[in-house]
Amino acid sequence: MQSGKDYELEIKDDANFIEALALVDKIERESSENKIFPLYDGYIHNYLQLFVNLEDETIYDDVGLSPYAPDEHGLYRKFNPIREDIKFNLFPDTIIELQQDVGC
Repeated sequence: MQSGKDYELEIKDDANFIEALALVDKIERESSENKIFPLYDGYIHNYLQLFVNLEDETIYDDVGLSPYAPDEHGLYRKFNPIREDIKFNLFPDTIIELQQDVGC
């Protein structure tokens, strides 16, 4: 994960962050290249576990998050408030950057 990975997804119009991340997990699971899971002695098996507390339906506080979509001028300034509402329907063409906090 040090070098990061990029995923480009096509999701349904009313998809939310959890659904998008689950699709990334599916792609990762089916991929045979550069597998990063499991992590932490086999405790973490996918991105959902790494970034989301599914029981509380929250994104972990130590996750850096940049979820923007293009505005009417094509600039990525339209904010998706997914930290406040994890079930928020993502705007079309949203780009979400996630960063796990590795500490200081």
